[in-house]
Amino acid sequence: MAIKEEITTKLASKRLLSALKAVSDETRVRILHILSFGAFSVNDVVEILEMGQSRISRHLKILTEAGLIQTRREGSLVYSYLPESSSKSEQGTSFPFFIDLTNLILSYKEDLPERERDQKKVSLVLETREKKSKGFFDRVAGDWETLQEEILHPKVYRSWILENLPNQSKEILDLGCGPGGLIPYLLPKAKRILGVDSSQKMIEAAKSAFGNNESVRLLTAQLESLPLEDNSCDAVVGSMVLHHISHPPAVIYEVSRVLKADGIFCLVDLVKHNQEMMRDNFADLWLGFEPDLLESWLTNAGFIIESISEIQTDSIFKILTIKAKKKGGHHVHSN
Repeated sequence: MAIKEEITTKLASKRLLSALKAVSDETRVRILHILSFGAFSVNDVVEILEMGQSRISRHLKILTEAGLIQTRREGSLVYSYLPESSSKSEQGTSFPFFIDLTNLILSYKEDLPERERDQKKVSLVLETREKKSKGFFDRVAGDWETLQEEILHPKVYRSWILENLPNQSKEILDLGCGPGGLIPYLLPKAKRILGVDSSQKMIEAAKSAFGNNESVRLLTAQLESLPLEDNSCDAVVGSMVLHHISHPPAVIYEVSRVLKADGIFCLVDLVKHNQEMMRDNFADLWLGFEPDLLESWLTNAGFIIESISEIQTDSIFKILTIKAKKKGGHHVHSN
């Protein structure tokens, strides 16, 4: 037993030293700051720092091996991101010290080298992503329901959403509502349906269908910063929206913020896949999700997972459904 404890102590010391060495380099500290804004590919970091790809790849590898960042593959792209508090490495090791170390560094971000320059470059990369996504949805607003029917089969998961939403709610938020395809099915569940989408064209299409309905309120807004009061919604539906979001955890924190205590979040998305055509044809930023990753994000945002299931469709895609409940009295503080 003593030998095992000694080995464990030595391994912990080695990881500690490795992490401290990793943050002793200015470029790697800048990378940690960049990743505090979301997940970025090697090409993104190259563009932001204006350095060679081999150099950036080496720095990312050092940070990954030290446990300070994590990576996930999205088709042909590999994204790097900061681990969440409940994250674990592939070896099952948790990241509390590494997260504390990164948070300590970022608490002095005002003094970090090239901070303002890097933030401006990060904003440009995120704006480019947003413009691409908005441009796509603005173009297809009128045909969106037909496109979804062809690929995502909404009827398959719509019944799951309706079964898991509470009845007689005061207000249900339809996150990324598009042209409002789900709204008629939500109306019997609540006194008011609030539809929010970042695409102006999508909201215009929804208003043409529901603009005269006093039970429906429609807003154009960024899903990462909802113009809603804390604890204002009884339930939230996020149906096939998260894979279009640059930084999904930010949206999940917002959902937790606007939900009342014990409020329900019905999340529907694609199980992780490798169909690159979805990136080009549907402006997908994420090629689906692994259940463990979504569960981690939800747990960190103050949710209790009530159910996770997968639905096989007639197409090549599997649909992931998660019912989560906001912990009573939970106060949300996003990273």
